[in-house]
Amino acid sequence: MRYPYLLITIFIFDFVSGQQRPPSSALRRPPTPVIRPSNLPTGPAGSLRSLEYKVIKLSYIQTDRALATLKTMGYYVVEYRSTKGEIAGENNFTPVFSNKPASLDAPGALPVIIKLPDTETISLVEKSTSKKSSKSTPLGVDLGGVVLNNTTSGEPLQRLMVGHKPGDTGSYAELLDLIQNKIDVPASQIAIEALVLEINSDKLDELGVDFSSAAPGFTADFPPPEGGSISPFTMVLDRTLLGSGANFRANIEALVSNKAANILSKPSVLVLDGRQARIQIGQQIPIVKVTDTQISTSRGVDYVPVGIVLNLRPRISENGARVTIQVETIISDTEERIGATGGDVESAPIINNRKVQSFVRVANNTPFIIGGLISEKDSKNTGGVPLLSQIPFLKLFFSVRGTEDAKKEVIVVITPHVITEEEDNFSRVIPQDDKRFDQVDNLSFPNSYRVKREDVFDLSFINESPVFQNIIAEVDNRVLTDKTLLVKEPYKSLLEGKIPGEAVLVKKMLLDIINRTNYFEYIDPKKVIYFKESSDDPAGFEVEPLAPDIENIPDGKALKLTYSVRGKATLEKPFVRPSAKVNYIQMNESFKNELARLNKLGSSPAEDVFTILITKDELDKYERRLYEVLILKKLLDLNPDLELSLQYFRPGVEILFPSPGVLRQGPFVVDRQAARYFYEINSYYSAFDKEFNRQTAEIGRLLKNKK
Repeated sequence: MRYPYLLITIFIFDFVSGQQRPPSSALRRPPTPVIRPSNLPTGPAGSLRSLEYKVIKLSYIQTDRALATLKTMGYYVVEYRSTKGEIAGENNFTPVFSNKPASLDAPGALPVIIKLPDTETISLVEKSTSKKSSKSTPLGVDLGGVVLNNTTSGEPLQRLMVGHKPGDTGSYAELLDLIQNKIDVPASQIAIEALVLEINSDKLDELGVDFSSAAPGFTADFPPPEGGSISPFTMVLDRTLLGSGANFRANIEALVSNKAANILSKPSVLVLDGRQARIQIGQQIPIVKVTDTQISTSRGVDYVPVGIVLNLRPRISENGARVTIQVETIISDTEERIGATGGDVESAPIINNRKVQSFVRVANNTPFIIGGLISEKDSKNTGGVPLLSQIPFLKLFFSVRGTEDAKKEVIVVITPHVITEEEDNFSRVIPQDDKRFDQVDNLSFPNSYRVKREDVFDLSFINESPVFQNIIAEVDNRVLTDKTLLVKEPYKSLLEGKIPGEAVLVKKMLLDIINRTNYFEYIDPKKVIYFKESSDDPAGFEVEPLAPDIENIPDGKALKLTYSVRGKATLEKPFVRPSAKVNYIQMNESFKNELARLNKLGSSPAEDVFTILITKDELDKYERRLYEVLILKKLLDLNPDLELSLQYFRPGVEILFPSPGVLRQGPFVVDRQAARYFYEINSYYSAFDKEFNRQTAEIGRLLKNKK
């Protein structure tokens, strides 16, 4: 039976989806482009035009700083001297050669490094140069916007073009190793947690800390008193004494519970090593400003920020064990001038300001305290019997008045945490395992799901495998003498920390998430189709619905859909669509053994044979599994930048999910890719082993030859 209308529907759906969804090339990080001249010579490198070029995109360091280092090392570098062009935003570039060799054929002359001019950075908040906007307003707001008078360019920033002799990738690989592992290295990150507390002075001793002298387990710095009062100080908890930090936090929680302390703020910030972080929490207080001249009087309003300001600049030690922090703490609040009369100055509020600046060196994950920020407030309390306390003369007998002097001290507890790419440390800056971070049934945005800890498998056995450790050691040894392995698979991926075949495990974890969300309920079985082999059709296949084939599975048998690439693309028939060979088979072994027997990995992906197996005895289980595989296909299409690696798939990663409405509309095509996913999901450990062995076959042969 043929369904031409279904085929037309699929083509229309694919076309519309392609128009709505941005191309994957726009979202994925593209591979390193290779620029090849049209007539590539095979002889000596006579000129720059005869070289083979590759482009390196710098990720962290600026181009000029990287080139300065490379010039110092003697590399042949081409930069530019720019002059203003004919119109605004354009430049004329003249090449400037550094360490230029007499001949490109000379030993060590290549590679040549050519700087690609960067796009001029234009800020959208840059002030306009027009006369009307040149005067600054009290709030510094330019309501007229900015003049976008520069040419817009879509080219990426910070790139280098490297030229080498055709076929000689050794010099390029050595340069790539130098840039990626020595020059273009990312800075470490630090998560800084702060806790600002206001505590009654008579409750300070309940913290378990003697602020008047250094106590065991604490290191304190006390400046000389000024004006007879306690000066601000800095105290570091000693983490070598077990329980010191924990006891301190427990005491703080007890004081807060008893209302003897008040948490003013609990901010946290993630900052790069050596960069400044600024946390400001508070208000903008309006202050009336009056300007008197001989002619007139003008009034204006200035806004003064009050609240809590933390300025921090951390620096991590070489081994990551200690952190040196330059810290500035400012606590300010307003005090109303009760009873003040007269002009604007007399009625303006008083701003109390407490400020501490310090340099501190602490161990990683160790809190330190900035204290001594004392304020005194007088509060008047009144009370009495309702109505009677307001009658003249009688209120003296039926009301109570009192004055209370409150002496408060603000302490700031700051804890630095050095963040590495390891999960345990990086988990400080990712969302918690809570459904509130998911986004479901939002009409304006796609559904999203954040990976939780329970979604990630414990795969430590992979790194603990002695075979895998031998492979890594062999690659590390070989790359010391052969730098070309840096750009050759599978060596390149192994050196980057990736594991061959790990995509199988990530897809299994993704499918488990789909399983827990019960997304299969949104699929209409009548809209699931497949391409069936047919010799009666000129195309070689027919479009068939899958639901009748599933309903008609005989007792004790299983539906088998086998996909393999048949035929070869030609000019007359350029597209060869893998179609399914369908029949019912008797189950002679267990489901997993039968599935493993019917799925075969060849020497190359084109020779792979994948089979979907749905048994009558466990129809609900494996029919649901097939629908979940189809949703997995949709999910991967919706997340083209989702890297199927164990390094990337960690708690906190956000994954876009297809909306229920999209799933209900269909259609869904069961193709060769779906058959591959079905096999990998149901036999993921076996599929991972086979894919790992196939990708590391060359390295395995090297290890055997060494024995």
